[in-house]
Amino acid sequence: MRVTIIGHGPAPTQATTGASGILVEAGATRLLLDCGQGVIGPLLERLDPRELDAVVIGHMHADHYLDVVGLRYLFPWAGEPPRRLPLHLPPRGTERLTMLASAISERPTFFEDAFTVAEYAEEVALEIGELRVVPFRARHYVPAWGMAVTDRAGRRLVYAGDTGPSDRLVDVARGADLLVCEASLADVSEDDGARGHLTATEALDVARSAGVGRTIVTHFASRLRPSIEAAIAASGLRAEAARPGLSVEV
Repeated sequence: MRVTIIGHGPAPTQATTGASGILVEAGATRLLLDCGQGVIGPLLERLDPRELDAVVIGHMHADHYLDVVGLRYLFPWAGEPPRRLPLHLPPRGTERLTMLASAISERPTFFEDAFTVAEYAEEVALEIGELRVVPFRARHYVPAWGMAVTDRAGRRLVYAGDTGPSDRLVDVARGADLLVCEASLADVSEDDGARGHLTATEALDVARSAGVGRTIVTHFASRLRPSIEAAIAASGLRAEAARPGLSVEV
């Protein structure tokens, strides 16, 4: 399994990266986890996004799904597309997608005319080519899910898109070959009291507690890179800060 960072930025636009987007490849299978703003352009440099086997969205914040608009415009505006791209959304995501179509002045079925849209359920596996994807509930300000991805050889990726501190995340990530974990905060004081994001130190603590093989810290503003790299160096873990184009074999 190969995991490539397409974008690692948070909601505020970054000059150096798009928002959240991770390409997962196993054999002939190509899967995009999240599709935040600015992701489709860099993805086009690697492959034709219309040939993805699926896109899975963790939650309906713009920095995790808004570039489905850019993706949709790669397909014919009208008429039957050569193939429909499976788009897996969280519960009630279809309703939000219809609202997005209206917001961009398109017909209500604009996305469904090119995508096969379905809503997943928590802990119910999605079988996508050579990959098995299991959504698990994250701790965030809105309903959100992380993804545990396993290939046919048993190699396992856990992706935590947006989450506050969570025992569930540690449990799911336990023994994973790769953890891709968000670290949006410079300091805990930046977060809401209910918690919805992690600092780099907290993300690395998850990796340590779960005993993962390797960690990529992601979903951070470019200005935080020096402090994140310092936290990684101090952790003693096999970890690195995400950057566009970073590709690792799992």
